[in-house]
Amino acid sequence: MDNRITLRKYFVSLNFRSDSALSKKIDGFKKRYDPKYRQRAFAHMSLLRPFEISAIDRNSLVDELKEEIDTFFFGHTSTKLGFRGVGVFQHKRSNVVYLMPDFSDDLLHLQELVLDICKSFIPFNIKYKPNDFQFLPLGYFDDVFSLTDVMEQAKLEFTKNSELSIESINLYEQVNGQWNKVETLIEFENSGDTFLQLQV
Repeated sequence: MDNRITLRKYFVSLNFRSDSALSKKIDGFKKRYDPKYRQRAFAHMSLLRPFEISAIDRNSLVDELKEEIDTFFFGHTSTKLGFRGVGVFQHKRSNVVYLMPDFSDDLLHLQELVLDICKSFIPFNIKYKPNDFQFLPLGYFDDVFSLTDVMEQAKLEFTKNSELSIESINLYEQVNGQWNKVETLIEFENSGDTFLQLQV
């Protein structure tokens, strides 16, 4: 009898509406500059670092996340995430150009709630270290020389603080090296996007 546990890797993401001016600008920027655009075309931002749990626990995880997220957003039909400026994060041999999120207190609390739930399903023998911060990727670059030009262009194009409407919160699973959406945890109504004056 095989008692080995099958582990699967997951993450929870905020998925954004694609019909706003900022979403279209992000998509256009990624099409022009991100060599891995086709692999990461959907507009999303992970709420936490990917984690591993037993495959048989997935349904229980989904049920708990749905219940807590529904309760958290009770009475709210829409929500937004703000962004402020661009940055670069080095990941292994790649450099990630990103938009920095400006979490409201409510969304910070949601992030902590989701992280605590997901960590409770991680087997005790699996080490897990949360990321120091999360961001919205604009592109992944191996060439340091092209990175300088990309950063300059990003600073020109994303000069305003802005907000994106969150379309849904989803659970993704990695299968054969590809991330697939396996569950929508909550969906929101469309309330439009706003552009804010840049704060210096």
